[in-house]
Amino acid sequence: MPGIGENGAGHRPEILIVEDNFLTASELSDIVRDCGYGVAGTVARVTRGLELLSQRPVDGAIIDINLDGAYSFPLCAELERRHVPYCFLTGSPNSMIPPDFSATPLLTKPADRNQVRVALTNLLKERSEQPPPPVLERGNALLESLDAACWATIEPSLERASLHRGEVLEEKGHRPAYLHFPISAAVSIEAGVAKQRMQVALIGREGMVGISLLLDGMAANRAVVQFGGATWRMPADALAACLEQNRALHSQLLRGVNAFIARVSMTALANGQGTIEQRLARWLLTAAERLDTDLLGITHDTLSQVLGVRRAGVTVALHLLEGKHALRSERRRVRILDRDQLAAAAGPYRP
Repeated sequence: MPGIGENGAGHRPEILIVEDNFLTASELSDIVRDCGYGVAGTVARVTRGLELLSQRPVDGAIIDINLDGAYSFPLCAELERRHVPYCFLTGSPNSMIPPDFSATPLLTKPADRNQVRVALTNLLKERSEQPPPPVLERGNALLESLDAACWATIEPSLERASLHRGEVLEEKGHRPAYLHFPISAAVSIEAGVAKQRMQVALIGREGMVGISLLLDGMAANRAVVQFGGATWRMPADALAACLEQNRALHSQLLRGVNAFIARVSMTALANGQGTIEQRLARWLLTAAERLDTDLLGITHDTLSQVLGVRRAGVTVALHLLEGKHALRSERRRVRILDRDQLAAAAGPYRP
């Protein structure tokens, strides 16, 4: 027969304890273990709780409402999103609880063994009746680089969307509506005025678009979709709230800004010193890496626009690269045949 707290497979459910008083947390841990359950961890802060949720499975939670002056409701919201049942433990039964959490079971301090046993039994019965939560694939290198706590902070505010070629995501001098994390799309960052524009960066799944939202300013350049595809996007107001909630998130996202500056610097060097053939090879390699494909749907006219050169110069450069068997220029598209040859043609300006 399975023991208390075990299922037929012998699994012992793991309970997260969120309590800022060490003695209370220790006493509660002993009670949970005596009831036949495991303790997934004891934490005293919301950020640590979010981090732990991303590191190991949790079957239920007992949460103090007030954690040294900070409310635990953001952690509760994350538990609900993950379909992890929980109950409150508080020394102030009349605490102000938001309507969204008014139906949560409420235990009172000091912790009572029988009260905890009944509460956990009910919580785990509730969990067994719920479907497992979906796993959200990030698909963007910058999102994948976030640590567990920062990912837990940003994930609930991400929206999946589709971007279409020619769609403008940023206009110079205006505040972007969203911070975008492209997945299969690629966005051109353009500098210039009126019709005199040139691409200074191509942003794909390695980065983000809308970095002025992290710098508390207006967009410095225009951002337009070069290749349509999927993206994660985050509303500007939601981003501001997440940055306020988790200060480390700002620092980790700024790594993407630093990487963007490095790419723009190399593009400037290539534009100033490289030949058209070298610049074209660099751009095609960049696009292929961003989109994970060797077949790029793009015309000679568009290539001349993004490179800021005459169409005839692009045509000659494509012929030179074809002669090196690096690519084949087809109608309204370019097929890369050998990335190594293309990298060699880009010379010191390879991406």
